[in-house]
Amino acid sequence: MMNRFILSLPLALGVLLTGCNDDSSNQVISKRYIHKYGYAVSQSEWDSHAYPGQVVTSLRNGVTITATYENGALHGPCTHTHPHSQTVQYYYLYNFGDLKKEIEYDALGMPIQEKAQLSPHRYCLTKWYGDGSPMSVEDYAGDELLDGKYYTLNNEIESQVERGIGLRSQRDQNGVLLSKDTFDAGYMTKRETYFASGSPKSLTHYTFNKKNGERLVYTEKGEPLAVEEWVNDQLHGKATYYANGKKQIDVYFINGARNGIETHYVDGEIVEQEIHWVFDKRHGPTKFYVGDNLAKTEWYYDGKGVSKRRFDEMDKLDQMITQSSNDFNQTATR
Repeated sequence: MMNRFILSLPLALGVLLTGCNDDSSNQVISKRYIHKYGYAVSQSEWDSHAYPGQVVTSLRNGVTITATYENGALHGPCTHTHPHSQTVQYYYLYNFGDLKKEIEYDALGMPIQEKAQLSPHRYCLTKWYGDGSPMSVEDYAGDELLDGKYYTLNNEIESQVERGIGLRSQRDQNGVLLSKDTFDAGYMTKRETYFASGSPKSLTHYTFNKKNGERLVYTEKGEPLAVEEWVNDQLHGKATYYANGKKQIDVYFINGARNGIETHYVDGEIVEQEIHWVFDKRHGPTKFYVGDNLAKTEWYYDGKGVSKRRFDEMDKLDQMITQSSNDFNQTATR
């Protein structure tokens, strides 16, 4: 049921870059251990002597991982190929176990982005368009954006963040505008997203890079699609969803879970259904209406369908347990 309320979810667009230590052993087809002088050794020899050299791992998905070691630690380049290809997709550079640089490439071998670790908490992130021209260069201290320059396909500066203040324009590999992000004191305070046509798609407010406040979502024609309240990256408060410009659903959230009455409407005005939720479980009556008349009522207890009589019995028992617990706590504090 919940998925009908989530109108836009971030898509997983790639593999989580965990370096060369996690090769998903259940997906491994073979591993080869090669001394830096070029001859192969067994795994037991490799493990017992901590030889310098490379471990070449072939995975079921067609990816080949080549990791370089020195004294038992990752040291030097490590690469992941694209599936069923010799073209490198991820490149990592280690210095005795410390990751210093990550680069991602497309299927043609063109760089997409590079993360260079300048210090334990400071890094530079560079991105490129599909034709190889620069898209952006950013300087971070942890989660805080210090400086950033953002370019058009014509290599012109489109927007800029200086000393944590300014505007970040984000585009896809083809130069289509995705969002405009407002920054203050190094953190995003507002994000405006766009359709490929340039029409506004959503407006979201942030505090320390987390969704906080009202979020508005639109159709490409500019009609409302959602009005939500967020606190610390979770739905919290009232959310209203629309269809064809008319209100379809009102629902309340606490810390991301539905809690309270969810109301469905016909043509934005006539109540069609009311559902009682307690932390994402149906609890209490679910009412169905035909016109202005109540047509049917179903009862739920802790997410399971029950009779009205059974619900009343369990609810009365809950109240008795709660009262007994309160009486005990009051006695204990005297």
